Amino acid sequence: MGNFKIGVARIEMISPNERGMDIRLTFQFEGDQTSFALPIFLNSCEFDDTEIVKVARSKLYDVFWQLCGQCEDWQLSDDESRELAKINVRPAGQCRLVRESKS
Repeated sequence: MGNFKIGVARIEMISPNERGMDIRLTFQFEGDQTSFALPIFLNSCEFDDTEIVKVARSKLYDVFWQLCGQCEDWQLSDDESRELAKINVRPAGQCRLVRESKS
């Protein structure tokens, strides 16, 4: 997996949520095989307009740090990956046909 391009897609005022957050700053992620948007919610009273993106980037970092911690035991070792590949029950050649039909 290569590097992602990460950019600010939108900054918008919204109706305050239950925590009083009334700004939604949406980051857009573009990668070779993955593309997604992720909103970060902020309270406009807490930060100056010129600092909103910097604060949102910090909160985005916190989100990914928490996600990394929650799924770190999902990482397969090389041995586990090889073992799973050995028990593949698909007929030979089927995976290639699926990939080619999606192109």
